[in-house]
Parts: sequence; C-alpha cells; structure tokens
Amino acid sequence: MQRIPLEKIPFPKYTDKDVINSWKWFMSFIPDNEWQRRKLQIEKSIAVNFRETEPFSESLSDGTLIAIKDDIISWYLYLLDMLINEPHKYEFFQGSRIVPIFKRFGEDLGILKSIGGIKIRLKELIKKRRIEADALLFEMLTALLWAKNGYQVSFIPEKNGEKSPDLIAKKNGKVFKIECKRQSKTSDYTYKETEKRQKMISYIGQELLEKNILLEIEFKVEIENLPDNFLKLQLAEKLENIKPGNIILNEDVKIDAKFVDILAIKKHLKKSFVKHNSPMLNYLIANQPIDNLGFTCGVFADFFRVGEGEVNNLFISDISNAYGVLWKNNSKDSIWKKARDIKNQLNKAIKQFDPNEETAIIHIGMETFDGPSVEKARFDKISNTISKIDPEKTNLRWIFCHFFQSYSPPDENWVFDETVSTLSAYDNSIKPPLTSNFMIVPQDIDFDENLAHWEKPLP
Repeated sequence: MQRIPLEKIPFPKYTDKDVINSWKWFMSFIPDNEWQRRKLQIEKSIAVNFRETEPFSESLSDGTLIAIKDDIISWYLYLLDMLINEPHKYEFFQGSRIVPIFKRFGEDLGILKSIGGIKIRLKELIKKRRIEADALLFEMLTALLWAKNGYQVSFIPEKNGEKSPDLIAKKNGKVFKIECKRQSKTSDYTYKETEKRQKMISYIGQELLEKNILLEIEFKVEIENLPDNFLKLQLAEKLENIKPGNIILNEDVKIDAKFVDILAIKKHLKKSFVKHNSPMLNYLIANQPIDNLGFTCGVFADFFRVGEGEVNNLFISDISNAYGVLWKNNSKDSIWKKARDIKNQLNKAIKQFDPNEETAIIHIGMETFDGPSVEKARFDKISNTISKIDPEKTNLRWIFCHFFQSYSPPDENWVFDETVSTLSAYDNSIKPPLTSNFMIVPQDIDFDENLAHWEKPLP
C-alpha cells in the first residue's frame, strides 16, 4: 500500500486557543514519560493492520467504532492530542463528543481553576479514576456552571464510607448541596441492535457492494426477534434487477433502494482525498447527513496511509464500488427500551444528601444519539418519574436534566447542541437558583426555547 509522508499533505494547523489551553492544563498533571506510555498503549489498541482481501471474504466485525474503555480520560486526551498535533490521525466521531467540553473549559479556564478542590478532583481523574471520565468531567462542568452564575463553588471531599453530594455552592447567604449523575453514553440495547444489524448485513453486503446499492431500512419490529439472515430472505429476489424506490413493505420492515453516486464520489476524490471511516465518506455514500441514524457502509477503493504507523491514518484516493445502509427502528418496543429513564440515577443521587438539609440540587447529564422518537419517549419517562417524587418526603428542591448531542458533519470538526429541562418541588413562584443553565453551549446563542434540540432539523 502506498504511504505518503506527512509533510507532503497540507493538513491545516489547529488554532483554537480555548481547546489547546484547557488540554494543556489537563496534560500538565501527567508526566511526559507517563503520557508517552499511555499514548503507546492506546495506539496499540486501535492500530489496524489493513488486509487486501476480497470484500466479505471475512466476517464483519461488531462495528467500526474506535474507542478505549479501560482508560477513558487518556483516550479523551489522546483525541485532543491528535486534533491539535497529528490531525491525520484524528477520530471525528469520538472527538465531536469531547472537544466541545474542552472548548467550554478553555473559554472559562480562569473560573474553572478558581473552583475549590478542582485540582484534587482532576488528579483523581488522571491517576485513580480513569474509567470514570464522563462522570467526573460532568461534575467539573456542573461546578463551572454554578461558578459562572456567581456562586462560590467547591468540591466536597469524599470520605470513606460516608455519603455526601459532590459540590457545595454559596451566594448571598444561601447554601446549596449539589449531586451530579451522568448516564452512560449508549444503552446496552442499542449496542445489541448494532451488532444484530452487522450480522444481517454480512449476508448481503457483497452483492450490495457489487451493485453500488444504497438502502434505507425501517424496521417495524424489534430486530433481535428476527433471524440473522432476515435481509437476505427479504431481498433474495429483489437485488438482481433492483430499481430505485420502495422494494419491500410488510408488517416487519420497509425497504427503499437507491444507488450510490459513484461518479460524484470520484469527482470529489479528484479534488480532495477522503479519510476512511470519516463523516465525509459517510456523507458521500449516503448523500445526506446521517446523525441520529444507524449507518453501515463499505467500499472497494484505492487506499493509502499518511505518515508512519497504522493508527487511524487510512485515506482513499479513488473508488470503484460502495454501498450504504441507513437504519431506523420505529418499533414501539425498541423505542421504549432505548429510551432510558433517570430513575436509578435519581434514587442514587437522593441518597447522597443529609435528610435534614433543605437545599438539595441534582444535575443529571445524558447524551441523545437515538433520534427524536427515542428522546421524546425518554423525556416522557423522565417527566413521569419526577412527578412521583413527594416534596414532603425528600429534601430535593431542583433537578436539572442536561441533554447533550454531538454531531460530526463532513465540513466541520464538530457541532454541539444542548437542551436543559428544569424541574422543581416548588411552585412556579420560586425562581431557580441558576439564571443561565447551559453547561456547554453558549447561553447567548439564538435558539427556540420551546423546542428540544432533537425536534430541530439536523445541522
């Protein structure tokens, strides 16, 4: 395979000082030799030895998502390192979740550093609690939010065996105790659906690739109840002489077919090479944004590597065949199972407070990757759960639910959206303690406060 020296390709220099400065501050807590050890371990884990075998002569993996699960904070810092220093190895999809957080930290770095106990918490994250990165970064975002609202904020030191909230905030004689809970990125049910889709596509992928077919599949039932060869059985007599339009419509599934515009992709590649497994490649194959949709694709192409090694540096110079499959599941059971409630997080959070305190606040953070139908169902679940809380039996006074969404458009490193739902045991006459409640998105941007971000068009 061809390998092009890095200096031969003009990757633009990353210049966002906010992201760079916050990344450098985090990195200052890791000795250089320790970071090199962690970086090497990450790259060993994600390196791919490219094999020029016939398409589909080997089984599909469970997915192409690159991620490190046993040292999450180092993985996140690695993503930033690549964006800043080695952009040819940057991972767009994962990076779009993390860069906006460090953008916010960088914009308010002075305030962040002034928070009581922040360095202790950061050292814990870097050294002892590396797999808890999502939870601890959310705590830091929460502390920063209260500090930006004019409160004196400190982390509450953790004591063995004693339950206590995460933060204390003070202003004008008022004292609030704050507990932070972060829901995991994606439900186990979603991962199982993804694995099932990959198994289904492995039965027909070669034929889709040979004919440059683009399918839009809408399931009406839970796919875990369907056989792995379901799509092969449905499409057995359709693929040979396929035409654009609806090709399957029954009680289980609706399937529409198009063709990938190979000539348009070739035209694009003459002007600019494209990274493999990138938002741009997905966009060229699907001919539309794919955020909030499952997407599987494959290509028969001319590949080359940029720079040394085999770590996320694979690019495409020309293409002969491609296929894509856009997936959606509108089954009520599937939607309901992916729409995770906050009941567990809420119950655990309430237990952290002293029952005699009257100023308990909870912040719950969650990511919204499963589309509008799932997020509406989740919001209904959350509202129902919170409506059952009896203010007379708990000291909980305010709950802030933060919904985050990252996007990986083909022409930007990231786009980020946020919706905040504020719920209270008080009536509407009592104002919430926060006048601005966005953690990551700037508060002064134009937005329709009556619409959640999953109800808006994709960016």
